[in-house]
Amino acid sequence: MQNVEISAEFRAANGKGIARQLRMSGQIPAVLYSRGKATSLSLSLSHVQKVFHSHAGSHAIFRLKVSGLPESRDNVMALVRDVQRDPLTGRIMHLDFFELSEKDMVRNRVPVEIVGEVPVGVKLGGVLEHHVREVMVECLPAAMPDHIKLDASGLGINDSVHVRDLPPAPGLRIIDSPDTVLVHILPPRTESPEETVAAAPEPEAPKK
Repeated sequence: MQNVEISAEFRAANGKGIARQLRMSGQIPAVLYSRGKATSLSLSLSHVQKVFHSHAGSHAIFRLKVSGLPESRDNVMALVRDVQRDPLTGRIMHLDFFELSEKDMVRNRVPVEIVGEVPVGVKLGGVLEHHVREVMVECLPAAMPDHIKLDASGLGINDSVHVRDLPPAPGLRIIDSPDTVLVHILPPRTESPEETVAAAPEPEAPKK
């Protein structure tokens, strides 16, 4: 996974009033959690939204370019651990980051991307049903993938792909149960007897 750079500024002041002022000026408050320590930050809302739309969003590994830190740490690798959004607009209101070490194993949810041609079962009228779109993985930060590709082109009607069927990757361990169903091809939808009766034309009245 390519680290996504995002700029941040250290802030010493906290509280609801400060957070309100930040949001009014186009910034959002954030907290960077390290081992036994929490650092308050502010980030550009427009930059954050652009990054979340163009990359893996909250699943990405971020490279925080922090200015104004008291100690000499201006380049921090971190994962998003919590995203608070406005319940009405969906606008990002607050972020929590967790600092990573390049030598420590980390767990993260990674999207599963369907690739390949249209599945055989879909060509026959079936429906591709997604059961799980993300899987939990464990690896070193440098080995964290943006997504895991799944070729479903060979699936026929009533076929499924499970976690155990995902292609292996060096240094990557999938935490989810091997029996978890990722995708399934449903058979073609048939009309129910009620629909068939409703669709049938009414018999003509006998002529007098």
